[in-house]
Amino acid sequence: MSWRYGFFWGARKQDVSFPASVIQQPEIVEPPKPQITSTDNNKKIKNEPIEKTLPSNKLSTVYDVNGNPKEYTNSRYYANYLSILRQQHHQMLSTLLNKADNAKIFLAKSKKKNGLPYIGRDGYVNPEIETVKDYSLLRKLFKDVENLGFAYYFTRNDSYVEKSVYRIKEWFINPKTKMNPNLNYASFIKGHKSGRRTGVLDMHPIYRMLQSIPLMRSSHKWDFSVEKELKDWISKYYQWLETTSLGKDEKYSKNNHGTYYDVQAVYLLSYLDREEEARKYSREALINRVNKGILPTGQQPHETKRPTSWFYSTFNLQALFLLAERSQYFGFDGWNYVGPKGQTIKKAVDYLLPFALSNGKDWPFKNIKEFEVNSFVRLLELAFVIWPDDKYLEALVILRPKAKLEQALEYRNADWEDNYLCVWSLMTNRQLWTCVE
Repeated sequence: MSWRYGFFWGARKQDVSFPASVIQQPEIVEPPKPQITSTDNNKKIKNEPIEKTLPSNKLSTVYDVNGNPKEYTNSRYYANYLSILRQQHHQMLSTLLNKADNAKIFLAKSKKKNGLPYIGRDGYVNPEIETVKDYSLLRKLFKDVENLGFAYYFTRNDSYVEKSVYRIKEWFINPKTKMNPNLNYASFIKGHKSGRRTGVLDMHPIYRMLQSIPLMRSSHKWDFSVEKELKDWISKYYQWLETTSLGKDEKYSKNNHGTYYDVQAVYLLSYLDREEEARKYSREALINRVNKGILPTGQQPHETKRPTSWFYSTFNLQALFLLAERSQYFGFDGWNYVGPKGQTIKKAVDYLLPFALSNGKDWPFKNIKEFEVNSFVRLLELAFVIWPDDKYLEALVILRPKAKLEQALEYRNADWEDNYLCVWSLMTNRQLWTCVE
């Protein structure tokens, strides 16, 4: 019962800052502060990146909080790689029994020993969120099975499949340890008897596990009887999503909660071999989310009204990318769908771009946290693959060093690796692999 979302607490917000000793390391990559004179997305970006490289000229270095060096592919070199890759493959492109957790943004208000009543404070995380581990353990499961599937796919080492089967049995089949196929107690608030509809968001990374399972079926260690029981669990869970008030309320949420519900539903239907339903759902969901969640300017109004408006604008955009990829997989070009007022996913990317480059300068909405760019940089890479616009590459060269610095300083819980698999996957009309969270 990990407290998934909690905006309500009495503790002082921790000050997150980069240690001066780390920032001043002689070889650290500190991105320039671009002098943005216009937010016209059609104008070229003239800023040149400041990025110190190793002698090979293909690697750059940043330092983590302990002063340890972290190497990564130089951004200019990486941008050239993306450009050449896309040109070469243009044709390819066109073708505990109840999972429970604490409410993340609901915090103790009173001085009573039990802290009741807990109240909501949007943008602030409940410091007790990790007192119940279900949320973090569930996310770890999805990522573990995903990584094990990819490891087997590339190495053909059956031990990865054995471990994956064990993990699936542990969470979904073993009567003593399995999770019940519902989220009745997810995102609950202390003092309440059940969870909330927002807890449905906890399950959205299940697509990571589901997209990896087919990669393991060729192994003689894959247990089809286990998968049969898993499908039975998934079927019951999807029925819970469709029929309960918690599930239905989340489905009709207008913001990122609703978008990620749709992502979850499409992957569940597809895994259950309900392909025609998945095809129909992906198309209708994509159209609905673009029409109702994006303005003609590209602003995402349901996200910008949050006090952490930058994070949620990027977070919802990730979900839109996942929906667009699934709709394309099923034959509908969601990437280039245009809403009745000219809304597009590309406009949503372009709306955020100048603010990412200027570290949030003139961002017209409340934003109580930093303008982190790591997740947005990942989307920029994909944006260039989808819409070959040079401004994305130019921005990538500027922003990528900052993203790597955020990773190195553990400012975000992000994988260090670059998105090579993700880009290749998108070009071959497969799933997005590990592109977005």
